[in-house]
Amino acid sequence: EYSNILLVGYTVLLLVYTLFIIDVQTIKKVLGILTGLIAFIFIIVFFQKIILGFVTYPGVFGYIATMLLSLTTLFFYSYEKIDFIDTYIKSLAFIAVVSIPFWILNQFSYYGLDMHSVKKSLIIYTSFDPTYSLRLTGNALVRNSGCFWEPGAFAGYLVLALVFVALKNLKFQVGPYKKEILFILIGLFTSQSTTGYIAFMIIVVIHTLQTYRMGRIVILPIIVLMLSLAYFNLNFMREKIDSQLIRTEQMNENDIDSNRFGALKMDLQYIKAQPLIGNGWDVRTRYRFHRQVKDINIGHGNGMSNIMAIWGVPFFLFWLFCVYKFARQVSRSFVTTSVALLIIILILQGEQFLYYPIFLSFFFLPFIYQDILSDKSKVYIVKSFFSNKYYTY
Repeated sequence: EYSNILLVGYTVLLLVYTLFIIDVQTIKKVLGILTGLIAFIFIIVFFQKIILGFVTYPGVFGYIATMLLSLTTLFFYSYEKIDFIDTYIKSLAFIAVVSIPFWILNQFSYYGLDMHSVKKSLIIYTSFDPTYSLRLTGNALVRNSGCFWEPGAFAGYLVLALVFVALKNLKFQVGPYKKEILFILIGLFTSQSTTGYIAFMIIVVIHTLQTYRMGRIVILPIIVLMLSLAYFNLNFMREKIDSQLIRTEQMNENDIDSNRFGALKMDLQYIKAQPLIGNGWDVRTRYRFHRQVKDINIGHGNGMSNIMAIWGVPFFLFWLFCVYKFARQVSRSFVTTSVALLIIILILQGEQFLYYPIFLSFFFLPFIYQDILSDKSKVYIVKSFFSNKYYTY
């Protein structure tokens, strides 16, 4: 409850501040996508109400507020001339560095503000009960969650940082981010995330293909061999994936499973039932084929299928189009863009990233990112109103 109140308060304050820093050129560029996106959402909600009978309006407005939070943050970056991608990469590298000493201490105990029966928060680090890891996985090594809600989430944001490095460099190369990549990889390896490791393997292969022209004949087979050995010998890779696939195969239509494959199998029922408008946020419609579900927050394990089940396939495809447009705009490479899109789809399989501002910002980045980097003078709307003349910078 307190976190929601803080989020709403922060969003309102940022919106008010944005009124003073928004400029004419930027508002023109994003007005179309913003109004179109909100109109699209309300059309979906309208048909959900008619066809399904229930709509959770607080959930809808909360989602729109999260979108506005991402947009107003980009407005602030534009005003301050802060490169969004560069800042994100360096921020995740910093978070990874800070997490390491806490992760080492977490091997012996867990500490902080109570969040859950097995984890506590230090704000800058989420600490898990070491005995929980031993009971759950048989591995006494506690995974690194950074400041996020679980290790898979930390890995997802770290992988996104690696994707941004590729976009900035136009290829999957290190470029000027040697130090940042080192810290990010340390964070990724200590997270022991299955999805994170698979994404890393893809990045290594593409990096080899794009970097070593003559050496790829020798280097690539060696890398593939090393990655294969890692996959078959790490218990959180092949063993985890195999066990989840077996559980999913044994599921009936009424069964509930929070793993990524089981959640996908559950969601396919809802996507097939309402592919265009989705099933909404209300638990009575979202999980109407699973009446035993009483709370919308069931620890759902697949962020891609979940968002399609809620908002419909066209909504998700439009988001993917925005991701592709932004990646192509920055990298100017079809190959780099396509691989970046594939990796982003992959990390969505593990967590609900499309609930949060960073991933929702992809709706607006194609329209505002180049403006952030622009040196053109700008006309600020509210400032000009109060001074009776345009403020131009």
